[in-house]
Amino acid sequence: MVTKKELANGVTLTVLPTTQFKTTRIVLNFIAPLAAATITQRSLLASLLETNSQDYPTQADLAAKLSALYGANFGISVSKRGNVHVFSVVMTVVNDKFLPGATTVLTEGLAFLKQVLWRPNVTASRFDAATFNREKTNMQAYLASVYDNKQAYASLQLQELYFKNSTAQRVPSFGNEADLQAITASSLYTYYQQMLAQDQVAITVLGDVDAEQVTALLTDLPLTARTADTTDLFYQQPAISSVVEKTDIQPTNQAKLNLAYQVPTYYYQPNYYALLMANGIFGGSPMSLLFTNVRERASLAYYASSSYDAFRGLITVQTGIDAANVAQVKQIIATQLATLQAGEFSNELLAQTKATLKNQYITGLDSAGYLTSQELVQQLVPASAVATEEFIAQLTAVTKEQIVAAAQTIKLQAVYFLSSQEAGK
Repeated sequence: MVTKKELANGVTLTVLPTTQFKTTRIVLNFIAPLAAATITQRSLLASLLETNSQDYPTQADLAAKLSALYGANFGISVSKRGNVHVFSVVMTVVNDKFLPGATTVLTEGLAFLKQVLWRPNVTASRFDAATFNREKTNMQAYLASVYDNKQAYASLQLQELYFKNSTAQRVPSFGNEADLQAITASSLYTYYQQMLAQDQVAITVLGDVDAEQVTALLTDLPLTARTADTTDLFYQQPAISSVVEKTDIQPTNQAKLNLAYQVPTYYYQPNYYALLMANGIFGGSPMSLLFTNVRERASLAYYASSSYDAFRGLITVQTGIDAANVAQVKQIIATQLATLQAGEFSNELLAQTKATLKNQYITGLDSAGYLTSQELVQQLVPASAVATEEFIAQLTAVTKEQIVAAAQTIKLQAVYFLSSQEAGK
């Protein structure tokens, strides 16, 4: 039986009991309104805090502790969910029931998390200089490396082009180099104290555990009451009447053509299942119109697919092409969307797409990471708390007419093209 408790105002605990896994997964999500000024700080904090602490002053010390906990896994990451930024602390430990003797790995694991988060490597109200400088340099190198990953670079450039109304949405979830420069060891520690005190906190524990024991252990965490956040989760950007286009010339072996489309349907709102199907038929599945017609039949792309961001009302198309074919690829992508919007797709493709989406959903249920991620989504979007049977039933019930109606709301807004200097020659 799922247990949900409020440990303090703005601090929730969900215990998901299951015997499906031999491990216990603990996730602490710190959730804050998305703000351009704090994205890079939170990303740097993620790298900094998983490196060392007062109790484990070196990476080797921290690794040794995890090894002593029978090879426990520990990591911190950041992500965007519409108008919020999520700082996720994740730890996975072997269930004590599968270890020899009388072990207390869960208790020790939670104590470890408390040490890392509330006893960071700090002196005189600033992060340890050596650790801070190293992680800041590492982050600079990572941000620079994005330039060398041309598909990632193209995706970020499309995001910057599309989200012209929001600086926060334009900044990548992992931050940017311009904001990184201004961060100091003391300013970052000041922000960290603010994050611990003000962020909404959603804790999820998944495994074969006793809910009362877990609650008692987590009550010990110094998470005080905080003001409830009223941020509107979904980002809604007004549609524009003329498509924005941008071309960049850089050395690259394969040109990138990425497109952004606005849709008015968000996570588990009415028509969500129909739009999920529309995206699957368009480019979100291995049998999709884009894959079949752009890549396979016309041989115009090395890859072609679409993805649906249900938190930001956005569908993006990603392709890798020969630069000389760009006009032809644009046209054939537009043709596939028109085909979808006219309902000129087979019943076989409709059935295959439904089967693929169902299988993807069911496969996710075998992943502890997916299950804890979905629990967070359900807290953010209560309407998404549907049983597997309901999800399958709703998807099965989607008609061709509903898919066509949803597809007709897909509006092209931005086109980004990255080409080599030899393009067109």
